[in-house]
This record gives sequence, structure tokens and C-alpha cells, in this order.
Amino acid sequence: GTLVANDPPHTKMKPGAGPRHFSFHPSGKFAYAINELNCTMTALAYDAGKGTLAELQTLSTLRPDETYQNGWSTADVHVHPSGKFLYAVNLDIVEGVLAYSINATTGALTAVAGSPFPAGTFPLFVTVDPGGRFVYVANYSSNNVSAYTINATTGGLASAGTVAAGTNPASV
Repeated sequence: GTLVANDPPHTKMKPGAGPRHFSFHPSGKFAYAINELNCTMTALAYDAGKGTLAELQTLSTLRPDETYQNGWSTADVHVHPSGKFLYAVNLDIVEGVLAYSINATTGALTAVAGSPFPAGTFPLFVTVDPGGRFVYVANYSSNNVSAYTINATTGGLASAGTVAAGTNPASV
């Protein structure tokens, strides 16, 4: 049960990225880090034998018509149980759920058409149900949880409603 530092002991990310959350792909070949400080998502290759990660791709979590503003941030990221899709949230920029398709061979991400999908105010947490049918988002400032159905072919989302969730929900 003793922890021992790997060699190398960490993965270098782009300066100023600020990785916030991390999610492994079910295949164990890839991982994804959402970067809080520069609003990007990084796809990584994972070498289980060496315990190392290597950057494959970094892309913006902003819409094409947006330019990063100092103070904008991201929050959370989760891979769909099938490994076909990835869902994430920006905190206070485009208040919505980001959806990406995942290339099964390369691990590369492609934004799903129509992403980001609307959510409540200050979405702080995103998760996919274990059956892979729904995405849930905890909206911290609007005090609710948004639910979405997942299109199994495209990864796109459709609103399934919003429920009150007490004061400042931070997780589901």
C-alpha cells in the first residue's frame, strides 16, 4: 500500500494549462484532462507498462466564435462507459455541456455538432450514468441539476429536464 513515485514522476502539460480533472478511457489506452486555467482539453496516450502519459492533442473548450478571457475556467470531464464520447463543462463562460466523440484508434477528440448544450448557471460537475444513457450536470449557481439523454450514435444531447437540488450543488 505504499506509494512510490513513478519515473518520470509526472506528466508535463502546456505552461498555464492548469489541469483540473482527469478521466481514463475504458480501454486503458487513453486519458483526458480538462485544463482550468486556459480552457482546453488534452487527450493523452497512457502506457500502462511504464505508467506514463503522453500528450496526443490539446483543443479549446470554447466555441469557435469565442476568444479566451482571463478568469474563464473549466470544471469537470467524464468519458462515456462505451468509450465513444467524452463530456465536460466550462464553469462560467458558455454555460453548457461540452460533448466530444472519441476516435477509438487514436484517442483524438472531435466536438459533437451543436456542442455546448445549454445547462444552468455555473455548471460545476458532469457525470454519465453507468448505463450510458444520461448525462447529469450540477449547476452550482442556479441550484439545480440538468439531465440530458445521450444519442447513442452521435453523442449529442437532448434536454431531459432540470430539478431543484438545494443550495449550490457541486456534485451528483
